[in-house]
Amino acid sequence: MTFQTFNRINIKAVLGVEGVSESEPSNARQIGRYFSFLVLIALLVVVVQLVLDYAGHQQYQSILSIGVWSVFVLEFGVNLLFVTNRKRYLLHNWLNALIIIIALPWWEVSHDWAVLFRSLRLFLFLRIILNVFGAFVALLRQNSFGLVLFGAMVFIIVAGSIFSVIEEVEFIDGVWYALVTITTVGYGDLVPLTETGRLFGAVLIVVGVMLFSLVTANVSAFLIGTEQKNREKEILKQVRLMQTHLEQLSENNEQRMVRVLEHVSEHLDQLEHRIESLHLQSHERNVVYHDAKIQQESEQLLLKMKAENKKLLEEVKRLVKGV
Repeated sequence: MTFQTFNRINIKAVLGVEGVSESEPSNARQIGRYFSFLVLIALLVVVVQLVLDYAGHQQYQSILSIGVWSVFVLEFGVNLLFVTNRKRYLLHNWLNALIIIIALPWWEVSHDWAVLFRSLRLFLFLRIILNVFGAFVALLRQNSFGLVLFGAMVFIIVAGSIFSVIEEVEFIDGVWYALVTITTVGYGDLVPLTETGRLFGAVLIVVGVMLFSLVTANVSAFLIGTEQKNREKEILKQVRLMQTHLEQLSENNEQRMVRVLEHVSEHLDQLEHRIESLHLQSHERNVVYHDAKIQQESEQLLLKMKAENKKLLEEVKRLVKGV
């Protein structure tokens, strides 16, 4: 099964620990992330409870159980309140609901059953483990890191085998010596005693430092790359918001200019009507002025104003489209 197929199956939904789906609104996903952090703390408390149970300490167990159970109930209830697809949330988080019912603190059960019920809550670690698994697979796929890691493991095993033959020690001790030498830990609990063993140890140190540096460099590159991708997503989000804002401004300016031009056209029509009315009045009264000349000048003025209005309208439309 490939990693892409694994992603398409949505294994977290099948196991009933999906949490809030990525298809939900941003506020629901944000609240889901907050509660995921609280659930993680509650799961760590469950681990402490199990250790105390194993050690035979029963003090504060009931208080801790109620507190942990309350966190699970609060997460389940609040998320169910904020998600839009409640049916999907219930189906994809069936294990959460089951644990809430089974691990009810007020159930009257024996000590062994109480420990078992509390242990069931640890299944919610699957949500965290699957997230880490996805990141780990992405790390292995980057820069052929999986091949590098596999090569490092093979080198440690081979070097450990050679050391165990040279120093006549157990195979597991040889592998342990190769591991602590390559990682530059050097506990000193196992050291070469022969000249050949020391020479091999020197070569192992040099090669091991280079190999271990390659491994740490890949991990560092992955972490830096992940942070860079998050920054790029944030920048892209801001750019899209600015683009939307500019489009809204452009649309508003276009509508405003259209209203202004319509208002100007209306006033010009009124002015044309007024000039024609004055011309008729002048003609009827037979005033001293030459009617023909007045009519010609009025018509020229009107044509000039219409041409300027049309030119202004075309220029404004061209500018608005250019924006």
